Amino acid sequence: MRLLRHAPLLILALLIGLVAGCGSSDRKPVFATEGRILFDGKPIPHALVTLHPLDASDHASPRPHGSVTKDGNFVLTTYDAGDGAPAGEYGVTVEWWLTNATARTGEGHSPPPTNRLPGRYAKVETSKLRVRIDERANQLPLIQLSR
Repeated sequence: MRLLRHAPLLILALLIGLVAGCGSSDRKPVFATEGRILFDGKPIPHALVTLHPLDASDHASPRPHGSVTKDGNFVLTTYDAGDGAPAGEYGVTVEWWLTNATARTGEGHSPPPTNRLPGRYAKVETSKLRVRIDERANQLPLIQLSR
């Protein structure tokens, strides 16, 4: 009878253990990765760099990404801040969104944000940017974007 009183707690503990165990097994190993990116020779602070796996068979693969600092550097994140990227071949997209909160349209609304980079860098198919992440710490070659 005493065991039945604690059954809900035992079931809850078992469920928590199962949920916690399921999430961690899906993670691919990641490797520290950093790089530098410039547009027309200048840093693009707050731009977003995203890696897209070129292996089309794995649609569930994570998309490592990083935000560019004021000096043009970025560190990739896949699962936890700054943890890196899984090994593999990637296409790279870059977007640098400008929001102008002070500008208003005739109706008093803010205009939509605009990408300050040429549109070709926003799609894997047109960016032509490619990188390889190896099973070690990675320093990517300088990425130079132009108009």
